[in-house]
Amino acid sequence: MPQNLIRGYEIRLASPECHPGSDRLRAFISLEDDISEVLPYLNAELVGFDYHHQDKILLWANNGKIYAFRPHEIAIAPVLDNEEAQELTNNIIHTVNDVWQQRDKIQPNFEGRKRPPSLLDIYKLLPSTNCKECGFPTCMAFAATLRNDSSKSSLCPYLSEQEYARLLDKG
Repeated sequence: MPQNLIRGYEIRLASPECHPGSDRLRAFISLEDDISEVLPYLNAELVGFDYHHQDKILLWANNGKIYAFRPHEIAIAPVLDNEEAQELTNNIIHTVNDVWQQRDKIQPNFEGRKRPPSLLDIYKLLPSTNCKECGFPTCMAFAATLRNDSSKSSLCPYLSEQEYARLLDKG
């Protein structure tokens, strides 16, 4: 039977440093074992992630919670109480161990999420005439929309789809 990667851990709850005394808590799971090796596999399996291979950190959002995986720690926020922290911990430990045991069937992913282009870089591709043909009051307002939703690029008749695609690929 394959061995679990995470065998021992300890849970600690804390208020966010920026909001002392807050009722929104963070759970910190201190791990006895280094989980660095599983991070590229988790990156491949989890949806809604951001991964920094060199820094050995994987961020994952799931069901309104943010998980931060580091070599000897998993942080979860927000957490309501000890009971929820324990339940979330059990679930994530199971997930990590399951991915670890299945790693020979998973293609690891060492890439992080692409960053969206800067607002100014998008703006530079627009005509800067504020013609409103896209339905937005200014080219800057349209650029801000494109930064969050690239599917609207066809609304501007003056935007080169090829240049915009190249900009998105640089991310």
